[in-house]
Amino acid sequence: MPTSFSDVFALNYESQPNLLVGRWLSNVPDHTLHPPQQELLSAAIKHNRCRFWLLDMRSQDQYSPALLDWLKELLAEQVVMVLGSPVFLACVASESHREEIGSIATETLLRQQAQHEFYPYFFNDEAAAREWLADSQVYSHRQPQR
Repeated sequence: MPTSFSDVFALNYESQPNLLVGRWLSNVPDHTLHPPQQELLSAAIKHNRCRFWLLDMRSQDQYSPALLDWLKELLAEQVVMVLGSPVFLACVASESHREEIGSIATETLLRQQAQHEFYPYFFNDEAAAREWLADSQVYSHRQPQR
């Protein structure tokens, strides 16, 4: 059963295939787009340091550059420090967001995050995102560096 953190975001853990799934339930303005970071990390820790996340942002009418800022500020270093590495994040977005997602800013962010063994990638199909996350589970887990 999903845990709702607000009327706009819900989080659920799926034991098979070991995924933490977050979904925006409705379209929200940029400043409320960020899912609650501590709750995401707590849920991942609670579920055996789950390093496979799917974030469904298809309910968003527009692609938000705020998401890139959130990924940059929060996830790479903090998540790897807490969960270990590598960490895989599949963001499912609408096809209408493809141009923004393919931007130089997004490509730069993806390369920077990979240096921390944090791998956010964008998909417009949830089945493809889930397949990528399932395939990624073959990578060995390295414990967090203390």
